[in-house]
Amino acid sequence: MEKKKVEITVRGQKFTILTDDAPERLLKLAADLNKTLADIMDGGRVTLTQGLVLAALDLADKADKYGAEAEDFRNRIGDYLESAENAMTERDRLRRENEKLKERLTLAARQTRG
Repeated sequence: MEKKKVEITVRGQKFTILTDDAPERLLKLAADLNKTLADIMDGGRVTLTQGLVLAALDLADKADKYGAEAEDFRNRIGDYLESAENAMTERDRLRRENEKLKERLTLAARQTRG
């Protein structure tokens, strides 16, 4: 895939980025970053560098939490798959048992008639 140049603006500073992603995605990320920085810097006591560090820490925290949630989901899905496999094994065992009982019942019915 050919890389595209995308120009974004963060707090008034322009950056040109080469990306494989859709330009719209990068523009949305930049808009989200600008909003985060505006929220952090609204008091005027925080420099751009400090705001970027705080935003990076916030994003790192979210990534860590989402990673832990994803791992938890993977574990839960694994447990569900194991339960489903056990249920299917039990279903198959019961079907075989049911067939055997049907055969015994049919044989018993023939013996009582004849």
